[in-house]
Amino acid sequence: MSNEQTWDWQTISKEIPVKELKDRFNWIEEFCVSPDGEKIAAIVNIDEAEFSVCVNGEIWEETLEKAWGLRFLPDGRLIAMVANDEEWTVCVDGTSWETKFDYIWDLKNSSDGSFIGAAIQSDGQYGMVVNDKVWDHLYENISGVVLSDQGTSAGVVQVDTMGQGDIDGFRAGLFSIALDGEALPGKFMNAWDIAFDNKGKNIACSLRKNRVDYSIYNVNQAWDKNFQFTWKPEFTGDGSSLIAPVKQGGKWLLFKDQVPLWEKQYEQLWKLAVHNNSDKIAAIVSESFGKWTVCENDKTWDIQCGAIISDLFYSKTGDSLVGVFKDKKYWDIAVNGKSWNIQADKLWNPVISSDDKIFATRMEKNGQYQLVVNGKVYGDTFDMVFEPRISPDNDKILLKAIQNGVYTRQILSLDKVL
Repeated sequence: MSNEQTWDWQTISKEIPVKELKDRFNWIEEFCVSPDGEKIAAIVNIDEAEFSVCVNGEIWEETLEKAWGLRFLPDGRLIAMVANDEEWTVCVDGTSWETKFDYIWDLKNSSDGSFIGAAIQSDGQYGMVVNDKVWDHLYENISGVVLSDQGTSAGVVQVDTMGQGDIDGFRAGLFSIALDGEALPGKFMNAWDIAFDNKGKNIACSLRKNRVDYSIYNVNQAWDKNFQFTWKPEFTGDGSSLIAPVKQGGKWLLFKDQVPLWEKQYEQLWKLAVHNNSDKIAAIVSESFGKWTVCENDKTWDIQCGAIISDLFYSKTGDSLVGVFKDKKYWDIAVNGKSWNIQADKLWNPVISSDDKIFATRMEKNGQYQLVVNGKVYGDTFDMVFEPRISPDNDKILLKAIQNGVYTRQILSLDKVL
Protein backbone atom coordinates (compact mmCIF):
# COMPACT_ATOMS: atom_id res chain seq x y z
CA MET A 1 0.00 0.00 0.00
CA SER A 2 1.18 3.52 -0.70
CA ASN A 3 3.02 5.25 2.12
CA GLU A 4 1.84 8.83 1.83
CA GLN A 5 4.40 9.95 4.40
CA THR A 6 7.13 9.36 1.82
CA TRP A 7 5.46 11.36 -0.96
CA ASP A 8 6.83 14.73 -2.00
CA TRP A 9 4.64 17.22 -0.14
CA GLN A 10 7.18 20.04 -0.42
CA THR A 11 7.66 20.69 -4.15
CA ILE A 12 4.96 23.17 -5.09
CA SER A 13 4.65 22.17 -8.75
CA LYS A 14 5.87 19.56 -11.22
CA GLU A 15 4.98 19.46 -14.91
CA ILE A 16 4.91 16.78 -17.63
CA PRO A 17 3.97 17.76 -21.22
CA VAL A 18 1.31 15.46 -22.69
CA LYS A 19 0.12 17.40 -25.74
CA GLU A 20 3.10 16.24 -27.79
CA LEU A 21 1.95 12.61 -27.40
CA LYS A 22 -0.76 13.28 -29.98
CA ASP A 23 1.95 13.78 -32.58
CA ARG A 24 3.85 10.65 -31.54
CA PHE A 25 0.98 8.18 -31.67
CA ASN A 26 -2.06 7.49 -33.84
CA TRP A 27 -4.30 8.02 -30.85
CA ILE A 28 -4.25 8.14 -27.09
CA GLU A 29 -6.85 6.67 -24.78
CA GLU A 30 -7.89 8.17 -21.45
CA PHE A 31 -5.11 9.22 -19.07
CA CYS A 32 -4.73 7.85 -15.56
CA VAL A 33 -2.47 9.18 -12.80
CA SER A 34 -0.62 7.42 -9.98
CA PRO A 35 -1.81 8.00 -6.40
CA ASP A 36 1.27 10.12 -5.58
CA GLY A 37 0.82 12.14 -8.76
CA GLU A 38 4.31 11.41 -10.04
CA LYS A 39 3.21 9.40 -13.10
CA ILE A 40 0.67 9.90 -15.85
CA ALA A 41 -0.12 7.02 -18.20
CA ALA A 42 -2.33 6.07 -21.13
CA ILE A 43 -2.83 3.27 -23.63
CA VAL A 44 -1.49 4.44 -27.01
CA ASN A 45 -1.84 3.15 -30.55
CA ILE A 46 1.54 3.05 -32.29
CA ASP A 47 0.54 1.29 -35.51
CA GLU A 48 -2.29 -0.75 -36.98
CA ALA A 49 -3.29 -3.34 -34.35
CA GLU A 50 -0.24 -2.37 -32.26
CA PHE A 51 -0.62 -0.82 -28.83
CA SER A 52 1.52 0.02 -25.86
CA VAL A 53 1.32 1.94 -22.59
CA CYS A 54 2.99 5.32 -22.28
CA VAL A 55 4.15 6.39 -18.81
CA ASN A 56 5.61 9.88 -18.41
CA GLY A 57 6.43 9.89 -22.11
CA GLU A 58 8.12 6.45 -22.15
CA ILE A 59 6.40 3.38 -23.61
CA TRP A 60 6.53 -0.18 -22.35
CA GLU A 61 8.98 -2.42 -24.17
CA GLU A 62 6.36 -5.01 -25.10
CA THR A 63 4.11 -4.23 -28.06
CA LEU A 64 0.51 -5.34 -27.53
CA GLU A 65 -2.25 -6.42 -29.86
CA LYS A 66 -4.86 -5.07 -27.48
CA ALA A 67 -4.96 -3.43 -24.05
CA TRP A 68 -7.73 -2.16 -21.81
CA GLY A 69 -8.62 -1.42 -18.20
CA LEU A 70 -5.43 0.56 -17.54
CA ARG A 71 -5.16 1.91 -14.00
CA PHE A 72 -2.77 2.51 -11.14
CA LEU A 73 -3.04 0.40 -8.02
CA PRO A 74 -3.02 1.97 -4.55
CA ASP A 75 0.62 0.85 -4.17
CA GLY A 76 1.58 2.75 -7.34
CA ARG A 77 1.90 -0.19 -9.76
CA LEU A 78 0.29 0.16 -13.19
CA ILE A 79 -1.91 -2.69 -14.45
CA ALA A 80 -3.88 -3.50 -17.57
CA MET A 81 -5.51 -6.44 -19.33
CA VAL A 82 -3.51 -7.15 -22.49
CA ALA A 83 -3.51 -9.50 -25.47
CA ASN A 84 -0.80 -10.92 -27.71
CA ASP A 85 -1.04 -13.84 -30.14
CA GLU A 86 -4.79 -13.88 -29.38
CA GLU A 87 -4.13 -14.71 -25.72
CA TRP A 88 -5.09 -12.47 -22.81
CA THR A 89 -3.44 -11.89 -19.45
CA VAL A 90 -2.67 -9.18 -16.89
CA CYS A 91 0.32 -6.89 -17.32
CA VAL A 92 1.87 -5.19 -14.28
CA ASP A 93 4.35 -2.35 -14.87
CA GLY A 94 5.11 -3.71 -18.32
CA THR A 95 5.60 -7.36 -17.29
CA SER A 96 2.87 -9.83 -18.28
CA TRP A 97 1.74 -12.72 -16.12
CA GLU A 98 2.89 -16.15 -17.24
CA THR A 99 -0.63 -17.60 -17.39
CA LYS A 100 -2.59 -16.84 -20.57
CA PHE A 101 -6.31 -17.07 -21.34
CA ASP A 102 -8.77 -16.95 -24.20
CA TYR A 103 -10.31 -13.90 -22.56
CA ILE A 104 -10.11 -11.90 -19.36
CA TRP A 105 -12.37 -9.24 -17.84
CA ASP A 106 -13.64 -7.60 -14.65
CA LEU A 107 -10.20 -6.67 -13.30
CA LYS A 108 -10.18 -6.39 -9.48
CA ASN A 109 -7.68 -5.38 -6.82
CA SER A 110 -7.55 -5.35 -3.02
CA SER A 111 -7.66 -1.99 -1.24
CA ASP A 112 -3.89 -1.99 -0.72
CA GLY A 113 -3.11 -3.27 -4.22
CA SER A 114 -1.33 -6.42 -3.08
CA PHE A 115 -3.87 -8.74 -4.74
CA ILE A 116 -5.00 -8.55 -8.37
CA GLY A 117 -7.79 -10.72 -9.71
CA ALA A 118 -10.00 -11.09 -12.78
CA ALA A 119 -12.60 -13.31 -14.41
CA ILE A 120 -11.15 -15.58 -17.10
CA GLN A 121 -12.24 -17.91 -19.88
CA SER A 122 -10.00 -20.75 -21.03
CA ASP A 123 -10.94 -23.58 -23.40
CA GLY A 124 -14.61 -22.83 -22.95
CA GLN A 125 -14.41 -22.93 -19.14
CA TYR A 126 -14.72 -20.01 -16.73
CA GLY A 127 -13.18 -19.05 -13.40
CA MET A 128 -10.87 -16.52 -11.76
CA VAL A 129 -7.17 -15.78 -11.59
CA VAL A 130 -5.56 -14.08 -8.59
CA ASN A 131 -1.93 -12.94 -8.66
CA ASP A 132 -1.26 -15.19 -11.68
CA LYS A 133 -2.77 -18.30 -10.02
CA VAL A 134 -5.88 -19.79 -11.64
CA TRP A 135 -8.64 -21.57 -9.77
CA ASP A 136 -8.14 -25.34 -9.67
CA HIS A 137 -11.74 -25.82 -10.83
CA LEU A 138 -13.34 -24.04 -13.78
CA TYR A 139 -17.02 -23.91 -14.74
CA GLU A 140 -19.41 -23.52 -17.66
CA ASN A 141 -20.21 -19.93 -16.65
CA ILE A 142 -19.22 -17.28 -14.13
CA SER A 143 -20.59 -13.89 -13.13
CA GLY A 144 -20.40 -11.37 -10.30
CA VAL A 145 -16.76 -12.01 -9.40
CA VAL A 146 -15.37 -10.42 -6.23
CA LEU A 147 -11.97 -10.19 -4.54
CA SER A 148 -11.43 -9.67 -0.81
CA ASP A 149 -8.66 -7.60 0.76
CA GLN A 150 -7.12 -10.87 1.95
CA GLY A 151 -6.90 -12.24 -1.62
CA THR A 152 -9.77 -14.70 -1.47
CA SER A 153 -12.00 -14.71 -4.54
CA ALA A 154 -15.54 -15.74 -5.37
CA GLY A 155 -18.09 -15.79 -8.16
CA VAL A 156 -21.47 -17.15 -9.16
CA VAL A 157 -20.83 -20.28 -11.23
CA GLN A 158 -22.87 -22.73 -13.29
CA VAL A 159 -22.35 -26.17 -11.78
CA ASP A 160 -24.75 -28.23 -13.93
CA THR A 161 -25.12 -28.48 -17.69
CA MET A 162 -28.43 -27.41 -19.19
CA GLY A 163 -29.58 -28.45 -22.63
CA GLN A 164 -31.24 -26.00 -24.95
CA GLY A 165 -34.78 -25.35 -23.76
CA ASP A 166 -34.30 -27.46 -20.60
CA ILE A 167 -36.82 -25.60 -18.45
CA ASP A 168 -36.95 -28.31 -15.79
CA GLY A 169 -33.17 -28.27 -15.44
CA PHE A 170 -33.15 -24.51 -15.01
CA ARG A 171 -35.99 -24.70 -12.50
CA ALA A 172 -34.08 -27.29 -10.45
CA GLY A 173 -31.15 -24.90 -10.05
CA LEU A 174 -27.93 -24.67 -12.03
CA PHE A 175 -25.93 -22.08 -10.11
CA SER A 176 -23.82 -22.06 -7.00
CA ILE A 177 -21.24 -19.79 -5.38
CA ALA A 178 -17.58 -20.71 -5.76
CA LEU A 179 -15.08 -19.63 -3.12
CA ASP A 180 -11.48 -19.79 -4.35
CA GLY A 181 -12.74 -22.13 -7.06
CA GLU A 182 -14.61 -24.58 -4.82
CA ALA A 183 -18.40 -24.66 -5.24
CA LEU A 184 -20.19 -24.19 -1.92
CA PRO A 185 -23.24 -26.27 -0.89
CA GLY A 186 -26.55 -25.54 -2.58
CA LYS A 187 -27.79 -25.01 -6.14
CA PHE A 188 -30.14 -22.19 -7.08
CA MET A 189 -31.94 -20.65 -10.03
CA ASN A 190 -29.66 -17.64 -9.74
CA ALA A 191 -27.41 -15.72 -7.34
CA TRP A 192 -25.82 -12.27 -7.36
CA ASP A 193 -24.23 -9.50 -5.24
CA ILE A 194 -21.59 -11.49 -3.35
CA ALA A 195 -20.16 -9.88 -0.20
CA PHE A 196 -17.15 -10.93 1.89
CA ASP A 197 -16.82 -10.47 5.63
CA ASN A 198 -13.95 -8.27 6.84
CA LYS A 199 -11.66 -11.28 7.22
CA GLY A 200 -12.17 -12.42 3.62
CA LYS A 201 -13.33 -15.81 4.88
CA ASN A 202 -17.12 -16.00 4.75
CA ILE A 203 -19.39 -14.89 1.94
CA ALA A 204 -23.02 -13.98 1.52
CA CYS A 205 -25.17 -13.06 -1.48
CA SER A 206 -28.68 -12.62 -2.81
CA LEU A 207 -30.25 -15.64 -4.45
CA ARG A 208 -33.31 -16.92 -6.22
CA LYS A 209 -34.48 -20.25 -4.83
CA ASN A 210 -37.28 -20.90 -7.30
CA ARG A 211 -39.70 -19.08 -9.58
CA VAL A 212 -41.21 -16.94 -6.82
CA ASP A 213 -38.93 -17.16 -3.75
CA TYR A 214 -35.84 -15.06 -3.16
CA SER A 215 -33.58 -15.21 -0.14
CA ILE A 216 -30.08 -14.63 1.26
CA TYR A 217 -27.15 -17.05 1.23
CA ASN A 218 -24.99 -16.81 4.34
CA VAL A 219 -21.96 -18.94 5.25
CA ASN A 220 -22.74 -22.04 3.16
CA GLN A 221 -26.50 -22.10 3.55
CA ALA A 222 -29.59 -20.15 2.53
CA TRP A 223 -31.83 -18.36 4.97
CA ASP A 224 -35.01 -20.27 5.74
CA LYS A 225 -36.95 -17.05 5.28
CA ASN A 226 -38.19 -16.31 1.75
CA PHE A 227 -38.92 -12.91 0.21
CA GLN A 228 -40.29 -11.25 -2.92
CA PHE A 229 -36.81 -9.98 -3.77
CA THR A 230 -33.47 -9.14 -2.13
CA TRP A 231 -30.51 -6.83 -2.67
CA LYS A 232 -26.85 -7.17 -1.70
CA PRO A 233 -26.28 -8.19 1.95
CA GLU A 234 -23.44 -6.94 4.14
CA PHE A 235 -21.66 -8.38 7.17
CA THR A 236 -21.51 -6.28 10.32
CA GLY A 237 -18.88 -6.01 13.03
CA ASP A 238 -16.72 -9.14 13.22
CA GLY A 239 -18.82 -10.87 10.57
CA SER A 240 -21.03 -12.73 13.01
CA SER A 241 -24.20 -11.00 11.78
CA LEU A 242 -25.60 -10.30 8.34
CA ILE A 243 -27.96 -7.54 7.21
CA ALA A 244 -29.83 -7.43 3.93
CA PRO A 245 -32.49 -5.35 2.13
CA VAL A 246 -35.53 -7.54 1.47
CA LYS A 247 -38.93 -7.06 -0.12
CA GLN A 248 -41.86 -8.42 1.84
CA GLY A 249 -45.54 -7.65 1.40
CA GLY A 250 -44.77 -5.18 -1.36
CA LYS A 251 -42.48 -3.07 0.86
CA TRP A 252 -38.73 -3.01 1.45
CA LEU A 253 -37.27 -3.62 4.91
CA LEU A 254 -33.83 -4.10 6.44
CA PHE A 255 -33.38 -7.54 7.98
CA LYS A 256 -30.63 -8.75 10.31
CA ASP A 257 -30.12 -12.50 10.70
CA GLN A 258 -33.59 -13.27 9.28
CA VAL A 259 -35.55 -10.81 11.45
CA PRO A 260 -36.41 -7.12 10.88
CA LEU A 261 -33.76 -4.68 12.12
CA TRP A 262 -35.43 -1.35 11.28
CA GLU A 263 -39.07 -0.57 11.96
CA LYS A 264 -39.68 1.59 8.90
CA GLN A 265 -40.71 0.18 5.54
CA TYR A 266 -39.92 1.75 2.17
CA GLU A 267 -40.80 1.75 -1.51
CA GLN A 268 -37.14 0.83 -2.08
CA LEU A 269 -34.10 0.16 0.14
CA TRP A 270 -30.64 -0.79 -1.16
CA LYS A 271 -26.89 -0.06 -1.33
CA LEU A 272 -26.02 -0.52 2.32
CA ALA A 273 -23.19 1.33 4.03
CA VAL A 274 -21.80 -0.29 7.17
CA HIS A 275 -19.13 0.96 9.53
CA ASN A 276 -17.65 -2.20 10.98
CA ASN A 277 -16.16 -0.59 14.08
CA SER A 278 -19.52 0.68 15.28
CA ASP A 279 -23.23 0.01 15.05
CA LYS A 280 -23.71 2.55 12.25
CA ILE A 281 -25.71 1.24 9.30
CA ALA A 282 -27.11 3.29 6.44
CA ALA A 283 -28.97 2.65 3.19
CA ILE A 284 -30.33 4.47 0.17
CA VAL A 285 -34.13 4.51 0.48
CA SER A 286 -37.26 5.77 -1.23
CA GLU A 287 -40.23 6.72 0.90
CA SER A 288 -42.38 7.55 -2.13
CA PHE A 289 -42.06 6.90 -5.83
CA GLY A 290 -39.31 8.97 -7.47
CA LYS A 291 -37.99 10.47 -4.23
CA TRP A 292 -34.66 9.26 -2.79
CA THR A 293 -32.97 9.90 0.53
CA VAL A 294 -30.70 8.20 3.09
CA CYS A 295 -31.67 6.29 6.19
CA GLU A 296 -29.13 5.85 9.00
CA ASN A 297 -30.01 3.64 11.94
CA ASP A 298 -33.71 3.86 11.06
CA LYS A 299 -33.71 7.69 10.80
CA THR A 300 -33.98 9.37 7.40
CA TRP A 301 -32.19 12.49 6.21
CA ASP A 302 -34.20 15.61 5.45
CA ILE A 303 -32.63 15.78 1.96
CA GLN A 304 -34.60 14.27 -0.91
CA CYS A 305 -33.64 14.02 -4.58
CA GLY A 306 -35.60 13.07 -7.63
CA ALA A 307 -32.95 11.39 -9.78
CA ILE A 308 -30.43 9.10 -8.03
CA ILE A 309 -28.13 8.60 -5.06
CA SER A 310 -25.21 6.84 -6.71
CA ASP A 311 -22.89 6.22 -3.76
CA LEU A 312 -23.12 6.07 0.01
CA PHE A 313 -20.21 5.39 2.35
CA TYR A 314 -18.74 6.08 5.79
CA SER A 315 -15.41 7.68 6.54
CA LYS A 316 -12.80 5.50 8.25
CA THR A 317 -13.71 6.88 11.65
CA GLY A 318 -17.43 6.42 11.02
CA ASP A 319 -18.14 10.01 12.03
CA SER A 320 -19.09 11.06 8.50
CA LEU A 321 -21.66 9.53 6.17
CA VAL A 322 -21.28 10.74 2.60
CA GLY A 323 -23.84 10.54 -0.19
CA VAL A 324 -23.30 11.46 -3.84
CA PHE A 325 -26.62 12.35 -5.44
CA LYS A 326 -28.28 13.89 -8.48
CA ASP A 327 -31.35 16.07 -8.18
CA LYS A 328 -33.00 17.19 -11.39
CA LYS A 329 -30.00 17.64 -13.71
CA TYR A 330 -27.21 18.47 -11.22
CA TRP A 331 -24.89 16.37 -9.05
CA ASP A 332 -24.09 17.21 -5.44
CA ILE A 333 -22.63 15.80 -2.24
CA ALA A 334 -24.17 15.57 1.22
CA VAL A 335 -22.23 14.91 4.42
CA ASN A 336 -24.25 13.78 7.42
CA GLY A 337 -27.41 15.03 5.74
CA LYS A 338 -26.13 18.49 4.76
CA SER A 339 -25.76 19.29 1.07
CA TRP A 340 -22.83 21.21 -0.44
CA ASN A 341 -25.13 22.84 -3.02
CA ILE A 342 -22.47 23.03 -5.75
CA GLN A 343 -24.68 21.85 -8.66
CA ALA A 344 -22.11 20.04 -10.79
CA ASP A 345 -22.57 18.37 -14.16
CA LYS A 346 -20.50 15.44 -12.85
CA LEU A 347 -18.99 14.55 -9.47
CA TRP A 348 -16.66 11.92 -8.05
CA ASN A 349 -16.58 10.39 -4.57
CA PRO A 350 -14.60 12.60 -2.19
CA VAL A 351 -11.47 11.56 -0.31
CA ILE A 352 -11.58 12.25 3.42
CA SER A 353 -8.81 13.34 5.79
CA SER A 354 -7.88 11.17 8.75
CA ASP A 355 -9.46 13.67 11.15
CA ASP A 356 -12.72 13.83 9.16
CA LYS A 357 -12.39 17.59 8.67
CA ILE A 358 -11.42 17.76 4.99
CA PHE A 359 -13.42 16.39 2.05
CA ALA A 360 -11.80 16.80 -1.36
CA THR A 361 -13.17 15.80 -4.74
CA ARG A 362 -13.31 16.92 -8.36
CA MET A 363 -16.20 18.05 -10.49
CA GLU A 364 -17.09 18.81 -14.07
CA LYS A 365 -19.15 21.87 -14.90
CA ASN A 366 -19.71 23.51 -18.29
CA GLY A 367 -17.03 21.29 -19.86
CA GLN A 368 -14.33 22.31 -17.34
CA TYR A 369 -12.98 20.48 -14.30
CA GLN A 370 -12.32 21.91 -10.85
CA LEU A 371 -11.21 20.90 -7.37
CA VAL A 372 -13.81 21.03 -4.61
CA VAL A 373 -12.86 21.03 -0.91
CA ASN A 374 -15.50 21.02 1.84
CA GLY A 375 -18.07 22.25 -0.65
CA LYS A 376 -15.94 25.19 -1.80
CA VAL A 377 -14.90 25.26 -5.46
CA TYR A 378 -11.21 26.06 -6.06
CA GLY A 379 -11.01 28.94 -8.54
CA ASP A 380 -8.78 27.49 -11.26
CA THR A 381 -10.36 25.44 -14.07
CA PHE A 382 -8.69 22.59 -15.97
CA ASP A 383 -9.16 20.32 -18.96
CA MET A 384 -9.09 17.37 -16.54
CA VAL A 385 -8.67 16.86 -12.80
CA PHE A 386 -7.74 13.49 -11.29
CA GLU A 387 -8.48 12.24 -7.78
CA PRO A 388 -6.96 14.64 -5.23
CA ARG A 389 -5.18 13.47 -2.10
CA ILE A 390 -4.86 14.95 1.37
CA SER A 391 -1.50 15.09 3.16
CA PRO A 392 -0.92 12.94 6.26
CA ASP A 393 -0.79 16.12 8.35
CA ASN A 394 -4.14 17.21 6.89
CA ASP A 395 -2.78 20.61 5.91
CA LYS A 396 -2.18 20.22 2.14
CA ILE A 397 -4.03 19.06 -0.96
CA LEU A 398 -2.36 17.22 -3.83
CA LEU A 399 -3.97 18.50 -7.02
CA LYS A 400 -3.38 16.50 -10.21
CA ALA A 401 -4.65 18.18 -13.37
CA ILE A 402 -4.17 18.75 -17.10
CA GLN A 403 -4.39 22.20 -18.65
CA ASN A 404 -3.36 23.28 -22.14
CA GLY A 405 -1.58 20.02 -22.88
CA VAL A 406 0.49 19.99 -19.68
CA TYR A 407 -0.02 17.66 -16.72
CA THR A 408 0.70 19.46 -13.45
CA ARG A 409 1.22 18.04 -9.98
CA GLN A 410 0.53 20.83 -7.46
CA ILE A 411 0.74 21.01 -3.69
CA LEU A 412 -1.85 23.44 -2.34
CA SER A 413 -2.04 24.63 1.23
CA LEU A 414 -5.47 24.48 2.80
CA ASP A 415 -5.29 28.22 3.40
CA LYS A 416 -5.15 28.75 -0.36
CA VAL A 417 -8.00 26.36 -1.10
CA LEU A 418 -10.35 27.33 1.70
